[in-house]
Amino acid sequence: MKKVVLFIFSILLVGCSSQDINDYAGTSPEFSMRSFFQDDLKAEGIVKDFNGTVIRTFTVDLQAQWDGDTLTLDEQFLFNDGEEQERTWIIQDLGDNSYTGTASDILETAYGKSVGNALNWKYSMILKVDDSHYEVEFDDWIYQISDNVVINQTEIYKWGIQVGEVVLVIRK
Repeated sequence: MKKVVLFIFSILLVGCSSQDINDYAGTSPEFSMRSFFQDDLKAEGIVKDFNGTVIRTFTVDLQAQWDGDTLTLDEQFLFNDGEEQERTWIIQDLGDNSYTGTASDILETAYGKSVGNALNWKYSMILKVDDSHYEVEFDDWIYQISDNVVINQTEIYKWGIQVGEVVLVIRK
């Protein structure tokens, strides 16, 4: 019986563990915010609800421009239901593969760190759903796949519970 309880406890611990940015040390191709986010980019994505069901699809036109250590990233979203959204990120390269960022609908300051082929980017945001607004937390993981492609997988949380997910492919 003791072995069964220990086995179940081990499974629960593994299920609760989350990835760490340092897990990607030594992976390639190495992600570089500065070299990937340049000029015009295009993205396609999906939004999933808490059950994993795709509830929306969208495209994004991105324009990236660096001025010293500051990246201005303009995003224009077009959703499959016709809704349009815009967001402008102002991202600071802090050196040592660390970044901070702000945007009008982002609460406080976003923080990101890249190691190997991955970047983890965390922030709180006001998310508009129909006529309501919700404060949620985003846990973005961006993976460099090639010189021209990154995949962004984002888990969305409310009160510590995952309520949705976004998967986005960004291309140069």
